[in-house]
Amino acid sequence: MNFFSYVVLGGFSYAAGWAVRTYILDKKPKSEQPYNLKHPTILAYLGSFFIVMLVVSWLIGRYLLGHIAIDLPFIIVNSLVATFVYSFGLNPENANYGVPD
Repeated sequence: MNFFSYVVLGGFSYAAGWAVRTYILDKKPKSEQPYNLKHPTILAYLGSFFIVMLVVSWLIGRYLLGHIAIDLPFIIVNSLVATFVYSFGLNPENANYGVPD
């Protein structure tokens, strides 16, 4: 994969996290514990996305890159990086950036 492909994949990952935060988490009633990266709901979404990205990374490696055998380092690293980018879109702490005066 080239750099542009990784930028597109990162954009999709960030957009997926933003969509979950905007359309699912913001529609729920406010929980007692504020949403942050240690909240059980956020951890569940991160774990689910990581599992989905394992499958997507395998499909990318198999059908787009032509890896006949399972390329485990590519699949794991690609999934970890995509989940890391997804966490930035999912994390509501970064939703409102306060610009200093």
